[in-house]
Amino acid sequence: MVISSDYRLLYASPLISQLLGLQEEEMHNKFCYQILRQREDPCEKMTYRCPLREVIESGKSLKSFQSYLSANKKEVLFTIDSYPLRDERGKVVKIIGVLKNVDELNKMKSELGRLYRFAAMGELFHGIAHNLNTPLSAVMARAEMLEERLRKQKEGDREGEKDKKSYFESKLDKNLRDAEVIVSNAMKLSGIIRNMMQKGLQEGEETPQMLNLSYLLKEELQFLESDMKFKHEIKKSYFLDESIPYIKGIYFHFSQSFTNLIRNAMESIDQSEVKELTVTSKHNKNNIYIEIHDTGLGTKKLTKGPQHLIPGEIRLNQTYELLKSYNAELKIRNKPHDNLYSICIPYKKIEDAIE
Repeated sequence: MVISSDYRLLYASPLISQLLGLQEEEMHNKFCYQILRQREDPCEKMTYRCPLREVIESGKSLKSFQSYLSANKKEVLFTIDSYPLRDERGKVVKIIGVLKNVDELNKMKSELGRLYRFAAMGELFHGIAHNLNTPLSAVMARAEMLEERLRKQKEGDREGEKDKKSYFESKLDKNLRDAEVIVSNAMKLSGIIRNMMQKGLQEGEETPQMLNLSYLLKEELQFLESDMKFKHEIKKSYFLDESIPYIKGIYFHFSQSFTNLIRNAMESIDQSEVKELTVTSKHNKNNIYIEIHDTGLGTKKLTKGPQHLIPGEIRLNQTYELLKSYNAELKIRNKPHDNLYSICIPYKKIEDAIE
């Protein structure tokens, strides 16, 4: 919207008209408090600050939160970016206000987080498929062998067997071995599927809960074993302090952040002859520390502009976004064969931060 320095509404976008239930001609040249607050008196004596007046007096842009009344008289919370427009003498004569519905923004963030989680699961798809396919192939092969052997026994095929007792004992042993292989690999399949379902439930939970980040890290590292390069090509060392304090947080904020950083470390390791990954969790009386160290060649330099974002930078940006509500500090050391991602989380302030 565009508002004059005497607080008259000069222009409002169609979405604002729709929210307020008014046509553009009904709003034009009326005072902003008549339209947005649905009141006839100016806002000077009200407890909330007027962002327009602050922009006019300071001449600087301002970001603020304001509640305005919708067509059904309900209060709707907005973030407002207010920008001054000056005349040739430098005097503020108009203000451009960009309104963003906080509820809609939160919905978008939630949906974006969901899409990121799906994308992260997609990155592991081939590894997960391989992990499922290996025991499934064993089950199918042994089941076919067992079926064929039992069929022949039923038909009474004893060619070359003189001793009935030894014949049946030999066949029984083979059948038992096949059955054991089938059961063993079926249990592996069940475990993989159960872990996937459990992770899916945890990733979908958006309610804050008490979390032990060492346990959470351990689960993520086990799940990453679905990636064949991670499982077979990288030497891994874990030093996870399970006595670290529980903190209040949303599961996927941390699981996604840790996976993002480990993914970046894996990309760094990929071109290095020395492929080692060390993951550490520890704490002191004020903070929890998560450290991810790799011996890779380092990440690529970050480029400017969203059109040039590389996957590693997208993961970093997302990690910063996910952790900022916890007052967490992410530090990055980028050296050949000595790269470190270090997260410091002040657990004594965590409940205040999440609220």
